[in-house]
Amino acid sequence: MNVLSVVLIAGCVAVSSAANLRREEGPVMGYPTAGVPILPEHLDFADGVETSDFVFDVLERTPNQGQGGTVQGRESVNTPALQGQGIALSLFTVEEGGQNLIHYHPRATELLYVIKGTIEVGFTDTTGTLHANTVKAGQATVFPRALLHFQRNIGKGTSQYISMLNSENPGVMSFPRVFATLPADILAQALRTPIEDIKALQARVVPPQLSEGGVNPDYDGAAGPNGNAPVPALGGYMPAMPAGDKTKEELYQLLAQYLKK
Repeated sequence: MNVLSVVLIAGCVAVSSAANLRREEGPVMGYPTAGVPILPEHLDFADGVETSDFVFDVLERTPNQGQGGTVQGRESVNTPALQGQGIALSLFTVEEGGQNLIHYHPRATELLYVIKGTIEVGFTDTTGTLHANTVKAGQATVFPRALLHFQRNIGKGTSQYISMLNSENPGVMSFPRVFATLPADILAQALRTPIEDIKALQARVVPPQLSEGGVNPDYDGAAGPNGNAPVPALGGYMPAMPAGDKTKEELYQLLAQYLKK
C-alpha cells in the first residue's frame, strides 16, 4: 500500500468520525421551553437565555424539607441555562442518621459527589444483587439509570453531597409515591400482607398532596410535604453524651431515653 492510499484511508476515517460526532441525536429527554424538544445540533442553548443565566445559586432554591434534611434541585424547569442540555443537579444536606428515601430516576443515571461527611450508599441491580458502599468526602459514586438506590448519613454531624443527573428532567420515584400509586389490594397480594396493614402503612408514609382529597391526618411528615425529602433515623440519632463522668445507672437512663424516642 503506497503513501497516497494510506492518506486517503485516513481521510475517509476522519470524515466518517466527524460525521458520527454530528449525527442527529434526537429530541432531548425532559421538558424544554413550551414542551417543544430542542435538538442539540440546531441550538447551543434555549431561546431567551442570558449570559447571567449560566451562573445560578443552588443555595437560593427553596429547600424540599424533610425531618432528616433538605434537597435543593436545579432542573430545566427552574434553571433556563439547563434547557436542552440534558443535565440536572440536586444539593443534599442530610442530618446525622438521616436517609434519602429509596428511589429511582426513570430517565437518568446519577453521579454523586460527597462534599462533607460520610454516607452509606447502595443500589440493587436486575439480578437482585445489592451493591453497597461507604463514600467519604472527596469521593464519588454512580447509580445506574432506573435502578433503586439510597443514601444514608452514617458519619458524625451533617453530611452534604451533590447529585448530578444526565437528564434535564430525570424524574424521581420514591417509596411513598409507589405506595400512593398502587392499590392496597395489589400491594397486599404482592407482599403477602393483610390489606389493613398495607392501608395503615400507606396512611403513615403518603403525604396529603398524594392522598385522595388532598387530606391525610395520619401522615407522619418525616419525608416532608412532598413525601420525597430525607427522613430522620428511626428514633432520631444517638445524641452526644453530656460532659462529665457518668455512673452505670446514668448511662442506662440516657440509653433508655434514646430508645423511647
